[in-house]
Amino acid sequence: MHFATRFLRLLCLLFAVQLCPAWADATPAALHVDGRDDIALWPAVTLLADPSHRLGVADVLPRRAEFAPHTGTPGNLGRHAAALWLHVPLDVAGPGPQQRVLEIDYPSLNRIEVYLVRDGRVTSQQLMGNELVYSARPLPSRAPAALLTLEPGRSELLIRVSTRSSMVLPITLRTPQAFLAAESATHLVQGVLLGLALCMLIYSLAHYISLRDPMFLQYTALLVGNLVFLLSYFGIGPQYLWQDSPGLSQQVAPLGVLLSVAAAAFFINGALVLRDGQRLMFHAMRVVAALALLTIALALAGVLSYGAAQTLAMVLGVGTPASVLPLAFVRMLRGERVAAYMLLGWTFYLGGAAMVSMLIRGYVEPTVLAQYCFPAGILVEMAAWMAVLGVRVQAMHRSADRARLESEGLRALAHTDALTSLPNRRGLQDRLAAALPQATAQRPLAVYLLDLDGFKPVNDQHGHDVGDALLVAVGQRLQQHLRDSDVVARLGGDEFVVLADDLADDAAAAGLGQKLLAAFDEPFVVLGHRCKVGLTIGYAMAPADGQRGNELLKRADAAMYAGKRAGRHCMRRAEPAKAGA
Repeated sequence: MHFATRFLRLLCLLFAVQLCPAWADATPAALHVDGRDDIALWPAVTLLADPSHRLGVADVLPRRAEFAPHTGTPGNLGRHAAALWLHVPLDVAGPGPQQRVLEIDYPSLNRIEVYLVRDGRVTSQQLMGNELVYSARPLPSRAPAALLTLEPGRSELLIRVSTRSSMVLPITLRTPQAFLAAESATHLVQGVLLGLALCMLIYSLAHYISLRDPMFLQYTALLVGNLVFLLSYFGIGPQYLWQDSPGLSQQVAPLGVLLSVAAAAFFINGALVLRDGQRLMFHAMRVVAALALLTIALALAGVLSYGAAQTLAMVLGVGTPASVLPLAFVRMLRGERVAAYMLLGWTFYLGGAAMVSMLIRGYVEPTVLAQYCFPAGILVEMAAWMAVLGVRVQAMHRSADRARLESEGLRALAHTDALTSLPNRRGLQDRLAAALPQATAQRPLAVYLLDLDGFKPVNDQHGHDVGDALLVAVGQRLQQHLRDSDVVARLGGDEFVVLADDLADDAAAAGLGQKLLAAFDEPFVVLGHRCKVGLTIGYAMAPADGQRGNELLKRADAAMYAGKRAGRHCMRRAEPAKAGA
């Protein structure tokens, strides 16, 4: 009997030991506020839900016993329709009061009431949240924050949270110095992220203005949507851009995501050219874009709630890239760079989207990594898609180069003699138009018109092949006896024109003509045949004999025919213009 009594006592003791941790968890000890810079509140938090949204601080003070610890993810209750009361017992150390900043680092929370209670009565109360205009906030910060003066000894903190967004509550007590340091570091990181996004925005907008390619406008809209989301998500928008429009802060984040989804759908259609080979997917992307834009309109009209718009934004934001992933993967295996870049971007985006989806549903603790994973994924996706635009620009440049080369080729064909590759009549006109404005009395331009003597007998005796080869050889011989700056052109048949600019005087022009005559003293050997041809040359000088190209050619032609009549194989200068002509 004595043994049985001892055994029962031992079992009771073991049972009590097993219950101790649970009992301790059920009634958290008071939060010790000492000299630490940062103190997390959640180890000491108990909760009371208020589905009616009617309980005030006087109603909940007598009901402390009904508060219970949160058994889910620390600092995160996910979607929560009811208002929520948080109770934190405080034990403030030290001989005098301590100043602490209460910060809830989630800018999307709508309304937060903070009550400091001592000896059963409220000693101070403050109101925070994005439903307030910025000037009415307790502290000028991006996230809800309030400065508390904590007296030594025991006190209580009661916090009421009511929000249409997710109940993400990373609550910390910080010294003012630690709060300022944390805010500065956060602003630095957010500034870098937003600065990168702004640079991409300027890049895409500038390229759209210069290239008028709709893909750059779609990318710009995509960036605008993401920037709107980031500005709201970070709390930078309400702090600096729409300080007096709290209603905007309460709905702009999912609308920014929806705008980026609509733009992304159009961008995907253009980048992967779905219209050409994937008509079903092409129309699916257009439906996604229409649905996203319709959701924006309904949300702005007040038909859709914040929660519904947020859910649709997440579903469309994740579903759109996920539906195109298989196609993009297949194209990447085929070696398409565009598909590879888009897959890279989607990998980071979907990873961040999965994290933020779990965050707003209360599945993960609101750590810095969890809160910044999605913004970082967005920026990596934007950078990868900017590489897609880089490929697009390269393709446009290649297309422009091909068009330019084709245009230059067609122009060359139109201005070049097909047989000799010398400028033809059109090409000669271009050369004349460029040379005539430079001709002066001190540095004249000479226009020589050359006609072959004895070409027809060669052509008749040896055939057209030999005749054509002889014309090519004539052009080459003329070039060999001229300067690089001089021009040799073929007008047609056996007529050639030589332009020689920047001559010293008329004597230099005559000397060059004689040099060309002498060059034809030696016979040509073409296709095994020895062919003897000569030249008859007529020339005119600019500006002395005229200042228009056609006028100079006519005068040189008249001089050449005068040489023909005088016996051929000679050179004649154009006669001076008659007075009044």
